[in-house]
Amino acid sequence: MSVLKPFRAIKAGVVPGVIVLALLGAGCGGSDKKGGGDFSASANADHFAGPTPLSVRFTASTKNADGAVHYRWRFDDGTQSEEQNPTHSFPRAGYYTVIMDARDQSGSTARQSLLLGAWPPRQWSTAQRTPLTKKGALAAQRVQQKRTDARRAQQRKAERRRLNQEASGS
Repeated sequence: MSVLKPFRAIKAGVVPGVIVLALLGAGCGGSDKKGGGDFSASANADHFAGPTPLSVRFTASTKNADGAVHYRWRFDDGTQSEEQNPTHSFPRAGYYTVIMDARDQSGSTARQSLLLGAWPPRQWSTAQRTPLTKKGALAAQRVQQKRTDARRAQQRKAERRRLNQEASGS
């Protein structure tokens, strides 16, 4: 049985024109324990925002695991890692939802999501010296979301092209 748990903001920071919250759903997507005790996983990043290329060290840990734990990180750029504590670089500006899934030997699972923001270096540098206003934050968020949408559309197009090539035997 899967139990849904609400997101809870546990990290917050001011970045170019926006306030970024790292949404860590402790067991976001639930936890599924077949034995006794509640299996849970925790994910973290050494920082949640910065200039591109944004290089981030991720860490993961679990509680009440039954045996070895398998980790899978998805970085919202078409790549993934199965390391427990990977490092990943985000070369393009935009928001990235990083998802870490953990599964122990008994089949119990847990998921954690992190929200990161990669910003153009000039915009990041300016934002470190400029006071944050509501109007500026909203404008920066709209621009950043357009970057994110364009990056994801390009990823979908590349994936469709790859699948079509595989289907045609090329």
